[in-house]
Amino acid sequence: MSTQKEETRVRLFDAARKLLVKRGFHSVKLEDIAEEAGVSRQAVYKSHFASKAELLLALVQHLHGAEKLDELTAPYFAAPSGVEMLREAIRSIVLIEGRIHDIALALTTAAASDAGANAAQSDRLAVKRGAIRGAVERVEAEGHLSSQWSVDEVTDLLLALLSVDTYELLVVQSGWRPEQLIARARDVSETFLLRRRASRRGHD
Repeated sequence: MSTQKEETRVRLFDAARKLLVKRGFHSVKLEDIAEEAGVSRQAVYKSHFASKAELLLALVQHLHGAEKLDELTAPYFAAPSGVEMLREAIRSIVLIEGRIHDIALALTTAAASDAGANAAQSDRLAVKRGAIRGAVERVEAEGHLSSQWSVDEVTDLLLALLSVDTYELLVVQSGWRPEQLIARARDVSETFLLRRRASRRGHD
């Protein structure tokens, strides 16, 4: 991809994020994003965005690199055990939410009534679900998952606990610190879902 084309895409991503957060999904058209970015509608098509839905999907993927999310997920992949992997999954999901909560909330709000927003949100949820499930499956394989819970149940519960809406309610509206949400979500997983509490609570 040429440097000029990549620069145009980044300008479009920045403009899309700004407008979607400021005005709401349904009030923003592809033409508005192009105007905010200072490019023509033809430039939007040349950047491979035939619709707002396509741009949204690409924006979600772009944010992974732009917000340096790999640095937050590295401890998850390096975790020496399933319990530690689950702890790191909770930590990385909350911290990532903090970096992209504005656009995540905008997508969640619009997903119920727009297929493009729903596709972008589903793409992000699939990644989050995969991270949680991968850790829970490892916990189960190592013999530390409570017999009262299935992998699916734990995955679903933690996905809900670490949702965009929960972050908005607890961190944004109620004033919780992200570290507080991480600690309490870990408490839930270790107190009720695992056979034994993880050691080294100093990680909280």
